[in-house]
Amino acid sequence: MRDTLLFVFALVPLTLGADWLVRGAAALAQRLGVSPLVVGLTVVAFGTSAPELFVSASAALDGDAGFAVGNVMGSTAANVGLIVGIGALIRPIVVHHRVIVRETPLVIFVLSLVMALSLNDALGRLDGFVLVSGWSLYLFFLLRWERSEVRRSEPQPPRPAASETESAGEPEADNAETDLPGPWGSLLRIGLGMTLLYFGAEWLLEGGKGIAVALRLPEAVVAATMIAVGTSLPELASTLVAAYRRMGDIAIGNVIGSNVFNLGLVLGTAALLRPLVLDPSIVIGYVLPALAFSIILIPLALHRGTVQRWEGALLLLLYLGYIVSLIAFAPST
Repeated sequence: MRDTLLFVFALVPLTLGADWLVRGAAALAQRLGVSPLVVGLTVVAFGTSAPELFVSASAALDGDAGFAVGNVMGSTAANVGLIVGIGALIRPIVVHHRVIVRETPLVIFVLSLVMALSLNDALGRLDGFVLVSGWSLYLFFLLRWERSEVRRSEPQPPRPAASETESAGEPEADNAETDLPGPWGSLLRIGLGMTLLYFGAEWLLEGGKGIAVALRLPEAVVAATMIAVGTSLPELASTLVAAYRRMGDIAIGNVIGSNVFNLGLVLGTAALLRPLVLDPSIVIGYVLPALAFSIILIPLALHRGTVQRWEGALLLLLYLGYIVSLIAFAPST
């Protein structure tokens, strides 16, 4: 009972911490003149995946490789099966062709790379460096692509007259500036967010391990199911809101971006902190299903450029079947 309450309670600081981290970092970036595009692709992506980063990093430092990998792979599967599935059930998700053609194959490539790197039954520090470096290169080129596309797609507006600027433009800018918290307020939010994420991750790990012992399940199974869903709550919230508001690119982009973040930065950081010794069953039971969910998203999204409600129901059923199979066929501890 104590472990269950601790697990549920830990979701509160994890969710609040991610939200405060995003708000504080976004406000600070805008104060420093960073564009909203860069903020969205970096700060928001980090904020929604920060719970996975803290949980997997803590598990790696504790020597729990199965917990660290199970959390990352379980979150990857949950982002597609659970989050896209529920989002499409609420409202069919219209998907931009570029998101499927460019970003989704990248997730598949990184998952295949993880499988190749783990053929020696471990992800070492060199492997972690490769994953983190690959994620950094992806982010660098993504920002360059997005900036060039914005320049091509947005025509330059006519230059307003001086009187128009004085009467309309400048006051609006001043009002927008005053709506932002000051630098110290932003730094305070970032600090509080990081603190909440740290303690939330520690409590979630402690509660999850206690539940695994009580249910006599391997820790990796609990990490790929309960922990993965818990750390995916920020992605779930943002994707559901985007789907409801007919922002299909944001809904799918958030899922795919989070998967790239999890596989590159989160898993890579965990391996850098401490080499992850992997049992072959972890690769078969967790990496392959994450790969399968990423692959199945491509034909569903390419069909009429929309993830329909029945397709969302199919994803959700597949995810539930995956969870049941993990628990049903898990060896007792």
